[in-house]
Amino acid sequence: MMWAVNTAAGVALLLLLVVRKNYRVYPAFTFYIFVNVAVAASLFIVYRLWGFSSTVSWRIGWATQAVTVCARAWAVIEICRRFLSRYQGIWALARRVLLACAGLVLLYSGVAVRHQWKLALPTVDRALELAIAAVIVVLFLFARYYGLRPERTDRSLALGLCLYSCFRVLNDTISDRYLYDYAKVWNLLGMLAFFASLVLWTWALRKSQRETAAEEKLLPLGVYQSFAPQINLRLQLLNDQVNKIFSSEVTRH
Repeated sequence: MMWAVNTAAGVALLLLLVVRKNYRVYPAFTFYIFVNVAVAASLFIVYRLWGFSSTVSWRIGWATQAVTVCARAWAVIEICRRFLSRYQGIWALARRVLLACAGLVLLYSGVAVRHQWKLALPTVDRALELAIAAVIVVLFLFARYYGLRPERTDRSLALGLCLYSCFRVLNDTISDRYLYDYAKVWNLLGMLAFFASLVLWTWALRKSQRETAAEEKLLPLGVYQSFAPQINLRLQLLNDQVNKIFSSEVTRH
């Protein structure tokens, strides 16, 4: 029943994206929702033909999960760009931090799975989901630190993506420990978590969105001039600290 409800909610969200023409603003997110609907329909047919426990269903299930995670990662990249791309310097720094964060999480996954190859797929899946969740958390920290004000819709989409990725991480972690003993309960909870994300996204996209984010309202020139000496001093202090760090690294080597 929840599978049918989630599929119907996904179709409704996809139609809303088309009707409101928000697919132009969020092409990657639209593709992600389309992939979810297509995967749900495909797996329904696969399970009807080969059953839940067959090797064919297992292989197709994990293959479609890989496609879905990649589509979700693309949607996350799109949200990150909308958060920060108006500020080229911050966006350049954020790209490197976010990529480093995702890389470290994936590296941890590779180390953790060395001696447990039977759990390789759940571990890789958990690592990808953890990387997505970590990137979104770091994104919000960046926005808060720099006092940025992303669009409300962007925030809602990011929260929904983070919510579901966090649950997937928890889901795969429990899978490693208890395997099939928990399957029915956690499959249901996983569907409920995704349904909550779908509701959040649908509410956020109920109106048409602008293709470009609104321009920041600038203060009068005199205000900036009064703050310029303080800003320059802070930048100089930051520069001195960075130089000390690099100098110490060179001395060590």
